[in-house]
Amino acid sequence: MHQIFTHHRGKTGGRFLKKTARFFQELVFPCQCLNCRVLLYTVNAEPGTSQAYFCPSCMSRGLPRFEPPFCPRCGHMFDTGENHICETCLKHLPRIHKVRAVLSYQGLVRDILPLFKYQARLSLSRFFEPLIFESFQQFFGNADIDRILPIPLHARKLRQRGFNQSFLLVRGFAQTYYEIHGVRPVWQVDTTSLKRIRYTDPQTGFDVAVRRKNLKNSFQVTDSAAIRNRNILLVDDVYTTGATCAEAARMLLAAGANRVDVLVLARA
Repeated sequence: MHQIFTHHRGKTGGRFLKKTARFFQELVFPCQCLNCRVLLYTVNAEPGTSQAYFCPSCMSRGLPRFEPPFCPRCGHMFDTGENHICETCLKHLPRIHKVRAVLSYQGLVRDILPLFKYQARLSLSRFFEPLIFESFQQFFGNADIDRILPIPLHARKLRQRGFNQSFLLVRGFAQTYYEIHGVRPVWQVDTTSLKRIRYTDPQTGFDVAVRRKNLKNSFQVTDSAAIRNRNILLVDDVYTTGATCAEAARMLLAAGANRVDVLVLARA
C-alpha cells in the first residue's frame, strides 16, 4: 500500500511541477492566440489541443473536421446521406485516386490558413502537424504509399514567401511515425522528384477551367526512376477546385506513377 501511495504521489507531484513550470513560463513569455493574438492562459490546456493555441472567442467560430458523408474520389463533402460518388466525378473520373483532408474549409479554418500561408504565422505549424499526421494514419495508414510529395513552389515564389507551407506540414512525418510505431516507415518524404517550373499568380477567384489553363505544364518530374511504378501521396494545404493537385498528378502519372492520392489540410 505504501508503494502504491508513493507511486501515486510521485505522479501527482510530477504533474504539479510541470503545471507550475508552465505557469511561471507564461508569466515571462505569455502565450497568444495564434489567430487574434489576444493573451491566453494555457496552464490548464492539454498540449496539442486547440485550447492551447486559440482563444475561446476564435474557437467559437469552429474548426470543423473533414468527415462523412463525402465523395470517395474527390472528397467533396455532402450535407446528408452516405458516401457516394459525386456528379462531377461521375462525369469525368479524376486522375487522382482519392482525396482526403483534415478539416473542412469553414469557420476559423478560413482565417488561420491564410495567416499560415501568406502572413508567415509559422507557429501554426505546431498545431497543424499532429492533425495532418493523424489524418494520414486514418486514411492512408493501411495504404501502400511509397513516396510523400509536398506540392512544390516555384523558386521565385519560394524566395518571396521564404518557406513551402506544404513541406512544413510533413517535415516531421518520418520521426513522428518512428516515435509511434518504433520502426522507420517504408515510405519517404520526397522534395526533389517534382519541381514547379512555371510561375503562376494566385488562383483565387478563378473558376476551375481558368485554373487548369494557368497551371498546365507548370510541374516537371525531375527523377522518373523515383516515381515510376510508385504509389504517390501529394500533400497540400487547401483543396478547392483541385486544379493544382490534378496537374501535378497528371505529370506524375505520365512519368509512370502507379497511383496518386492527395492529403490536404483543408477541403473546400
